[in-house]
Amino acid sequence: MSIIHLNEVSKRYGEVVALSRLNMHVREAAITGFVGPNGAGKSTTIRMITGLARPDSGEVRVFDANPYDSITVHERFGFVSEHDDLYPWAKVRDSIKMLARLNVPRLSNLDEKISESLQAVGMAKYADRKVSALSKGMRQRTRIAASLVHSPRLLILDEPLKGLDPLGRRTIMNLLLKLNQDDKVTILISSHVLEELEQLVDRITLIHRGQTVAEGSPEGIRKLVFSYPHEILFTSRPNDMKKITSSLMQLDGIIRSLELSEGKQEFMDCRVITLQPELFFDELVRISVENKASIVHVDAISESVEKLFDYLVG
Repeated sequence: MSIIHLNEVSKRYGEVVALSRLNMHVREAAITGFVGPNGAGKSTTIRMITGLARPDSGEVRVFDANPYDSITVHERFGFVSEHDDLYPWAKVRDSIKMLARLNVPRLSNLDEKISESLQAVGMAKYADRKVSALSKGMRQRTRIAASLVHSPRLLILDEPLKGLDPLGRRTIMNLLLKLNQDDKVTILISSHVLEELEQLVDRITLIHRGQTVAEGSPEGIRKLVFSYPHEILFTSRPNDMKKITSSLMQLDGIIRSLELSEGKQEFMDCRVITLQPELFFDELVRISVENKASIVHVDAISESVEKLFDYLVG
């Protein structure tokens, strides 16, 4: 069953086309990743799903109802926008209470439910701390707690991992997995970083220039990512570079092109185009070890969502 269903949804802001016949489905009790480069239309799509904007054409259904200005739909989902809407001058508990009164005014037993939501995200012992004294990770957990006060069946998160350090990202990801697995909360999480979501989500929707360009499992999307030409740059000393590139050129079918150039100081750069990046990295390590030739730097230049989308729509 689809909790969220968008069918041929389009939206303009003046001359700017934000969405163009977008299609999207979010299954019940699943974690779905919504991925695209900045400006792809993710935030506009979320505004449609949360009922903050209407489409110019097409259909948006959430819990099989039109979410626009619908109290019934709003009471069934929790929303964490990319903007920090906590009150910095207030205590954690009071900030959540004010947000709850704005977003779900008919909620009863509010104090008890705030305590439960803070406990769920591991913030109970910080309930009386001022929001301004929280770290970024703690603020994110507090915002998620605010979205859980009314026990929603759907959680919509817009860039919730943005700006967090690795430990903070892992904390939030573990929390989302727990909510999904223990309480069967359906989760839609948007991001412009594909790699952050691969071990978290059940399904991924890729959006570019207001259109859905691919949908599938993380494994399927990963195969898609590795199906387009990757540009890889590595750096080594001249003598070591000669040994490495000589062996690389003997590889069959892995390298499309190889270009050498002078690097900084006494180093040399090698720019490689390959259709098999995973295999190339394996071979690069093997060649380096066997030839006792050191590599001082490696950078996967085209490992980006933007370049993948340009490839897909081209």
